Amino acid sequence: MINTHNTPYRISCSRGFTLIELLTVIAIIAILSAILIPSISSVRERARETSKLSNYRQMYIANTMYASDNDGFSVISKDNRDPEYMTTPYPKDASGKPHWQSILASYLGFSLEDINDVRKQEFFINPYYEGYNPERAWESGMGINNKLRTPEQNNFNNAYWGDGSNYDSSKAGPTLLSTITFPEYRIFVGDTPKQWLINRVDHINTTQHDGKGMFVLFDGSVVFYDQAEAELAFSDPFKLRGR
Repeated sequence: MINTHNTPYRISCSRGFTLIELLTVIAIIAILSAILIPSISSVRERARETSKLSNYRQMYIANTMYASDNDGFSVISKDNRDPEYMTTPYPKDASGKPHWQSILASYLGFSLEDINDVRKQEFFINPYYEGYNPERAWESGMGINNKLRTPEQNNFNNAYWGDGSNYDSSKAGPTLLSTITFPEYRIFVGDTPKQWLINRVDHINTTQHDGKGMFVLFDGSVVFYDQAEAELAFSDPFKLRGR
């Protein structure tokens, strides 16, 4: 007699996650996110800061090139003179008078088709400035120092205001790079709350880099100054020696 043995038929099925396993996976993902997200944010922040630093440094180089073409004079913040008095480029039918960004534009690889369009280039916009409006392109969160002879000549402006046909050369005009005192402390370009030039200490912004502002100095170095240091670098850089 032959015995037959019926093998039980097994149904293969996949077993789902238990609640404990699911919670464990979620916890692991949360831990990894807590580790990676700040790291990614830090890398992104560092890249933004590095890009800004590079732009500031290029502005210094552009000004050095400008000076070599203009008898050693540093770029001025604004040239409001009538066209016949100007030595700076002045496109026909331009929407404004030359300013430091437009004067340095050609040394930075930008065309000068329109004076104010230059200000709309990302290069001239502080990446940390959140209030940028193309309709107010002169407010870009970075500005040039307009007082290069302080404290010796507090009233001297590194610019030509008015119509430029009748100005006091003892109070306005360009400055020779060779005569700028304490270039290792004096601000050339740096962070502002919004405006395109630094004409007073309240035009200095030191909130964007952990309580400090970024500035390029006349010796080409890029530094981070707190408010007290930045104010001295603007108004009396001699006092920064030894700090």
